[in-house]
Amino acid sequence: MSDHLHILLVTFPAWGHIRPLCALGSRLAAAQPNVLVTIFTTAAFYEKICAEVEGHFLTDKDGCYSHIRVVSIVEATAIRPSELVGRFGEAYPAAYERLFRGEEVICTRTGIVGGTIPPPRAIIMDFFSVMQLHQTRAISGPCVPIFTLASCSTAALVRLFGPEEIGGLGDFGARTDAEALRTGKVNRQRRLEIRYIFKHTDGSVIRLPGIPPMYDYEFFPQTLPWDIPMAPIVRAGHEMFTRCDGVLINTCRAYGSETLDALESWVVSSLEKPLFPVGPLLPATHGRDADCENFLDNALATSGPRSVVLISFGTLFWPRDTAHLEQLVDTLIEMNFHFILAHASFAARVPHSLTERIAASPLGMSTAWCPQQLILTHAATGWFVTHGGHGGITESLSAGVPMIVWPFDGDQPTAAVLLSQVLDVAFHLIEIRSGENGMRPMYSGQQPSGAVKEEFARVLAAAREGEGLRKWENARKLATQFRLAWTEQGEATKTIASFLRKISL
Repeated sequence: MSDHLHILLVTFPAWGHIRPLCALGSRLAAAQPNVLVTIFTTAAFYEKICAEVEGHFLTDKDGCYSHIRVVSIVEATAIRPSELVGRFGEAYPAAYERLFRGEEVICTRTGIVGGTIPPPRAIIMDFFSVMQLHQTRAISGPCVPIFTLASCSTAALVRLFGPEEIGGLGDFGARTDAEALRTGKVNRQRRLEIRYIFKHTDGSVIRLPGIPPMYDYEFFPQTLPWDIPMAPIVRAGHEMFTRCDGVLINTCRAYGSETLDALESWVVSSLEKPLFPVGPLLPATHGRDADCENFLDNALATSGPRSVVLISFGTLFWPRDTAHLEQLVDTLIEMNFHFILAHASFAARVPHSLTERIAASPLGMSTAWCPQQLILTHAATGWFVTHGGHGGITESLSAGVPMIVWPFDGDQPTAAVLLSQVLDVAFHLIEIRSGENGMRPMYSGQQPSGAVKEEFARVLAAAREGEGLRKWENARKLATQFRLAWTEQGEATKTIASFLRKISL
């Protein structure tokens, strides 16, 4: 087996990060017959990963599925990343050292002892997995190259991790360390990073390549019900970019080429490492749900194509002011739109009165979980109300469905601007903004006035008219370009081949 090309994938314990890595591993295994892929995970995600990978090989004529093995290295069933990160970090060094030495590795979920295979020729890990980067280096040094997979908006990567001269935050960790020493607040550094530096705004104009100018406070459009510790994430992400041997990114040039060019210039020219755009990386299967399918089929029969609006804010975000959500639902019903409200977020709070209104209307459906890809690819679906997370955007554009973006935080504000002003495949909601930063005037000249329901009505009316049709046509064109990326001579296919050539040297 010495001619085999063994690649280790190291997961971060969050499903939104794991799914693109599963898609990437499946693409790598299918690209060449000599590729072997090992996926390190926890028992909490073992079955889901196995099912996800298997879904990529439903018509596996070449037996590529057998070239992927999933190994749980932690017998832990908690699902919150905060509960799993430490446990995974404790177990990783011993498991990796056995793999590096070509020894058998035991799966803690199944008890099965994996056979011996050649040591990894390369490792791909999530860009949050800085701990595993250091642990790997301590065992194998520089002889096994480490690559990171970034699955978020390219503009957000530039902003959070890129150099200041192109609109990035630069070396954020060094800046916070220097500020902590200057102010004598070393023991309060975490609070300092989060409140006084990362979220500090002064009205500066941020000019990111390929993105219309934005004020710095526009990156924080909502008051959140929790304080996400973004500063450690930004510090770790910058360290991963600077210390890894190369970057893979879940995107393609059709989705913002100017921003991707700027990121590539920084990574290749300044950091002196390769960048591989390997997107779009899509989930394997659509999932099934009889209630959703019946609802969509009935909407198609009664109201025709593009008559359904999907509303989903992912598994983390949810409107803090549920009155805004109620106004959206009321407007949809008044304007005779069919809609599906998905409330999978752990922060979701659906008032009983809203649940009753939806249940009483033949136009609406409310569900804690829905097969998002199935809905987006159904002929009845016309629009997607989304927070603007990268995974949902990728799925929506791959299906050719335009969006109505309700951004909260992270990479969502830049995505909303890109989608609405550059790619012209979305409407960007403004009136739902909240908090001191959210209510300030935007660089575009817009400013929330409190007319939330009026904006919903205006946007939904436009969705049915010329502006909406134009955005729909643009989304369909992007869907075609996304599909072409994975054809035999497509951008993503060639990039995968280039990556495999590099690690084969």
